[in-house]
Amino acid sequence: MNWRKPFEQVRNRIGRSWRKARIRDFEPRRVVRSLLDSFNDEWMERAFQNAREKQAPEIDRLPVDFKLRQSSLPRRMYEAVFPVSHAVRVSYRHEGEFFEDFMPLSAESYIGRGSYKFVYRLPWQMVVKVSKEILPADPIIGSTFREVADNLDNFLKPDEIAFLEHLKRGRGRTARERLDFKFFRLGMERYHYWKVREALPDLVLPTRFFMGMRFRRLPLPHTFVSKLTPMDSQILLVGKHLKEFARAGRRADQGKLRARFFPRYDFDFDIGRFGQIKKKVLLKITEDFERLIAFTRLLAEREKLILDIHTENIIITLPEFQLKIFDFHLFDEHLYEPSLKHDSPEQDHIEVIERFIESFGLERPA
Repeated sequence: MNWRKPFEQVRNRIGRSWRKARIRDFEPRRVVRSLLDSFNDEWMERAFQNAREKQAPEIDRLPVDFKLRQSSLPRRMYEAVFPVSHAVRVSYRHEGEFFEDFMPLSAESYIGRGSYKFVYRLPWQMVVKVSKEILPADPIIGSTFREVADNLDNFLKPDEIAFLEHLKRGRGRTARERLDFKFFRLGMERYHYWKVREALPDLVLPTRFFMGMRFRRLPLPHTFVSKLTPMDSQILLVGKHLKEFARAGRRADQGKLRARFFPRYDFDFDIGRFGQIKKKVLLKITEDFERLIAFTRLLAEREKLILDIHTENIIITLPEFQLKIFDFHLFDEHLYEPSLKHDSPEQDHIEVIERFIESFGLERPA
């Protein structure tokens, strides 16, 4: 008689009950409850202060495999001629623009890009992410963006609204609309992050969203050009992205335009690339992934929002072996790229995560 089998069955039943209870906590909410307060939490300030006191990890220790996220040759040439010099946080104080939190940047500090941001490593254990320019027609500009625009006080702090009004004084209509768009996008980034953090607080990295100014060095001596754009700061983690466990990658079926500019890959995974890992650690990671999957499904079913999360923005940290997610966005279902294999597009993300879990070789509860 296998004495382990009854024990495993009892444990699996307890696990299923626990997961169902946790799923009920994932009820997505439209009401923005204390959103701005959540970005002033003491825990975030403590985490950032601790990171500022630590030197940035060496580049060879970072979870970096940017083969899918390298910039094109014209972009790299542009960066060489007009290199980024520094960034600052900018706010409205003393009746004018107030610069603070100087962040030195260079070509060496560039560590990758996403669909919407460029990522730079800071000398301390943090990164700053500079938003790319996008058009109002971008599919990310959906219902959450409109909700921010209609309820700005819920998403921007009073000094940020005052700063927006200060910048718009004396400007023409087009310039005012461009400024509105930038500040609405800042609020939208906060909203996306907040909705996921409310459901999965332990899986989401501390993130500070702010309006920043990025400076590029011109070929002339002591000459710079600046750009006002939303930014965010996060702690720099050491670990491995999911795509670093990929054993084989192949291009996903996409249209020619998206395949050229926004390529996606299907992966087979090999957890052995992490070395020897205890079974209880894999079970904990599996449990966290199950929670992420459950939230992704509920968000799609009840709010018709797609949690856009890829192998590049899911990381397993070292040496803690903890699952963390970052740089995600929420898209309206009708604006998101349709799935070519499933009835709903969120299943594409879920399928990749499930394939990764299967690489653990664990017996998953029914």
